[in-house]
Amino acid sequence: MGLVILKKKIVADIKPMISDFAAQIDEVGRLTEEAAPILAQIKALQGQLKPLNEAKAALQAHVDAIEGDDDEKLVEIGQVYRLEIGKKGSAREIKDLPGVKKMMGTELFMKVAKVTLKDLDQYLTGQQRDLVITTSRTPRGFEIARRPGA
Repeated sequence: MGLVILKKKIVADIKPMISDFAAQIDEVGRLTEEAAPILAQIKALQGQLKPLNEAKAALQAHVDAIEGDDDEKLVEIGQVYRLEIGKKGSAREIKDLPGVKKMMGTELFMKVAKVTLKDLDQYLTGQQRDLVITTSRTPRGFEIARRPGA
């Protein structure tokens, strides 16, 4: 078992700023406190929706299992409600990417081709990624907390 040493947070006796930036800090803090009950209500309401979402997922699984003509609309009748089932949609995918590149030409193909960073992380080594990926810093995150005694 290792020993973990935590740095102690030093809270200096800092006087509050009087500036536009300080006003923005206070505004976000105030609005965050005002929004807290609303966010709690939203979370509770989303919890209340869980049975509906689970029932819809179960119904969708049942609808997906129905066999028949893919282009036919179907109607099912419950004791109280009526279910209208639409036609099956279409999903497309490229089956010959080198052929597409050949038809479009390399220049146009490179303009429209999409490769995700996740794909590169999955298929390239660290050294290869360093050659083709630029890394930059993102904006700083922040948290607002009420000052003690304020």
